[in-house]
Amino acid sequence: MAKPSREAVAGLLAGPAALAVAGMLVNGCNLLMNLIVARALDSDSYGAVSVQVSIFLILSVAGNALLIAVVQHETSGTGDTRREQWFWIRRLRGACGVAIVVATIAALALSRPVAALMSYPHPVAIAEATIGAALWTLLCVERGLIQARGAYQKLAVNFVVEGFVRIGLVITFVVAGMGVNGAGLGIVIGVVVGAEHARWAVARTPRLPRTPVTPRWSAPLTDDGTPPATGPIPVPIPAPRPSARQSVIADTTVALGALVPLALLQNMDVVIVGWLGSSGVGGYAAISTACKVPVFIGLAVANFLLPEAARRRKEGRPAGGTLAIALAFVVAPGLVLAAVGLVGAKWLLGLVFGPHLTGAAPALWVLALSMTLLAVTLMFTTYLLGAGVRRVVGVLAVATVATAGALVSAGGGSMATAVAALAAESVTALAVGLLVVQLHHADRQRGERVADPADSRGPTTMSDAQPDGGFPAPV
Repeated sequence: MAKPSREAVAGLLAGPAALAVAGMLVNGCNLLMNLIVARALDSDSYGAVSVQVSIFLILSVAGNALLIAVVQHETSGTGDTRREQWFWIRRLRGACGVAIVVATIAALALSRPVAALMSYPHPVAIAEATIGAALWTLLCVERGLIQARGAYQKLAVNFVVEGFVRIGLVITFVVAGMGVNGAGLGIVIGVVVGAEHARWAVARTPRLPRTPVTPRWSAPLTDDGTPPATGPIPVPIPAPRPSARQSVIADTTVALGALVPLALLQNMDVVIVGWLGSSGVGGYAAISTACKVPVFIGLAVANFLLPEAARRRKEGRPAGGTLAIALAFVVAPGLVLAAVGLVGAKWLLGLVFGPHLTGAAPALWVLALSMTLLAVTLMFTTYLLGAGVRRVVGVLAVATVATAGALVSAGGGSMATAVAALAAESVTALAVGLLVVQLHHADRQRGERVADPADSRGPTTMSDAQPDGGFPAPV
C-alpha cells in the first residue's frame, strides 16, 4: 500500500487540529469564566451553577444525537436537485422549532416540582437549563450540516463564536448580581447566537461533490479478475437508505441510546455529590470543571471523526487512522493535566477558583485520568456509530448503571468519588475498545474472504457488513 503523501497527512490533520484548537480556546475561556464566577459567588452558589450546567449538558444530549443523524443523512448525498437537498433540512428545522416551544412550556410548568424533588433551591435555573438544551437542537442541526460538508474551519469558528458569547454573558450577568439565574440566561442567549451563526455558515457552505463508491475492494484486480491478496480492507457497498424522515429518526434513536450514557458519565458525579448533601460539593465541582478539558476537546474532535469515519468506510478506505489521530488529540492533554494535578493541584485550583475551593485538590489527578478515559470512550463510541455498530448502546447502558452505583457508594467524598469514577471509566473504555477491535477483526476477515479466489462463499453481503445486524452503515 502506498504511503500517504505529506499533503494528504497535512489535510487529514487540519480538520481535527482546527477543532481541537477551538475546543482548547473555548475551554480556556470557560476556565476563566469559572475563575470569575467562583470568586463572585459563595461556595454553595458556585456548586448550584455547576449543577445547572450539568443538567444542561445531560439534556442537550438529544441535540447531539440529532447532530449524528444529520451527519449520516447529509453524507448520503440524498436528493438530486437543490430543492430536494434542502427540503428535508427545512422540515427538520421546523420540527425543532415546535419542539422548542413545547419544551419551554413544560420547563416553566415543571421546574418547581423538579427542583423540590432534587432539593435544588433554584427552580428558574432548571427551567433555563431545559430551554437552553431545547435550543441546542437547532445549533446541532446546523453544525451537523457543516460537519457533513467538511467545513471544519467554519465549524471551529462557530465553536469560538458560541463559546465567547455564552461565556461573556454568563460573566456579565453573574457579576451584575443575577447569580445562578443569570448564568442560565447567559447559556440560553449564547446558544441562540451560536445557532444563528451556524445557520449563516451553512448557507455559505456548498455540499461536497458526490464521490463514486469504490468497488468491494479498492486495489486493482489481477489478470484473472480476482482481487490481490493484500491491499486495503474492502468495505461492502451500503444498502440504499430509507426516506429522510425515517433515517433521521432511526439514526437519532440509536445515537441517543449511546450519547445519553456518555452525558451521564460525564456529568452525574457532580450531581450525585450534591445530592448526597456533601459540604464539599463546591470543591468537587472545581476539580470536576478543571478535569473536563480532555472531554471538551474530545467533543470538538468528534465533529471531525464522525463524518470522516463514515465517509471513508463508504468509499472503501480504512478509517483507523482517523481514530488514531482523534485519540492522540484527547489523550495528550489529559495526561498533562493529570501530571500537573499530581504535583500542583492546590496551587492550580487556588489560582483559578480561589483558595476557598481547594478542598478536593488531592483528588484532581485521579479525576483527570478518569475524564481522559471517558474522552477515549467518547472517541471509540463516535467511531463505532460512524461504522454502524449499535452494540455499543448496550455496553454504555450497563456501564452507566454500574458507574452510578459506584459513585453513590463512594458517599460523596472527593477522593472516594474520583477513585470510583476512575475504576468505572477504566472498565468502560476497555469494553468499548474491545468492540473497536472486534470491528477491525471482522473487516480483516471479510477482506481475506473476498481476496481468496478459492472461497466458495463469494463476495461479502450486507449481512456480513453489519456486525450487529439491522443498523445500516452510514453513507
